[in-house]
Amino acid sequence: GQKVEDGQLEVDHVLDSFGYEAQPEAPAARQRSRMCFSTTMDQTLRGVPLREGALWLLSAEEEVAMVNLSLYVNGFAFTHKGLEHSFSLSPFALVRNCKFQATTAEGVNLADFKCFKVSLFTQGTCFYFGIRHGTGEAEADAGRAAEEERSRWVVDISRALRLVTQSLFPPFQITCEPLYSVDVTATRLMAGYLLLHDGATTVSVLYCELHPQHHDYARLIVYENDSCQVVMAEIFITEHTACCEKVGISCSCFSVEDYLFSARSLAERKLWLRAISNVKVKLQNRAPSPSSAELRSYREAIVEHVRTTKAPLQSQQTLTDALL
Repeated sequence: GQKVEDGQLEVDHVLDSFGYEAQPEAPAARQRSRMCFSTTMDQTLRGVPLREGALWLLSAEEEVAMVNLSLYVNGFAFTHKGLEHSFSLSPFALVRNCKFQATTAEGVNLADFKCFKVSLFTQGTCFYFGIRHGTGEAEADAGRAAEEERSRWVVDISRALRLVTQSLFPPFQITCEPLYSVDVTATRLMAGYLLLHDGATTVSVLYCELHPQHHDYARLIVYENDSCQVVMAEIFITEHTACCEKVGISCSCFSVEDYLFSARSLAERKLWLRAISNVKVKLQNRAPSPSSAELRSYREAIVEHVRTTKAPLQSQQTLTDALL
């Protein structure tokens, strides 16, 4: 590429941790410009398949066809009706278990399949795959085997999604302290990089900073990078602001009104949404702008939340080159 909703399953520890740095950022020149990546689905799949296997493809036309699915570090491919189809993954995708109770026109009972879906939701594309289990005396054992096979596929696909997502982030640590040289950061609650869905086929890597309530709103300021010199957007948060998470296995996507973000990990998504939720509660209760002491207390609460999280408190480093 060119630089320009069911229960959660545990994956590798490194995929679900976050870094935290409580010290002020030095005002040294770190003038990284805005980073953008293409998220088109037709990018070249990298390397050799991580795994391959036979699955049933459930199409919108009620067709159920056997395909051989190949999972790569940045996408997947399969052959259907003699044509090879390949799709690259982006941070704005998810995988989750699902089930169907319908019977197709050809008499195939979809309840006989342990199904999962791969949704490339910003591209309007969704795939349903299934593992068929037998009937009769061995039905219970076959059902367990199919469930285990589905779980392995779902975990492996979610791991690929996390690797694609994390490969786009520069090394950084979540921080609560402002920059001495940038006045607008003085009331910072927390800040760190997030990915922003920035048009149909573009993801931007931007530095985001949450500020506390002031009168009847709070702000999420979006900067070009962590120097905080160029403001790309200001999102005003009120008590009515819609904040939603995307439901998928270890999915790190969430939205604030019309802005769709992806955090570096599930743990960081939870941290952002918890902090925004706490600000909204203060707005609902008509809390005044915080004093310096209260602001310090809010920051300490975020730090304490990080410290009590199961994830190791270390900075995540980029595991590979950008996979877009």
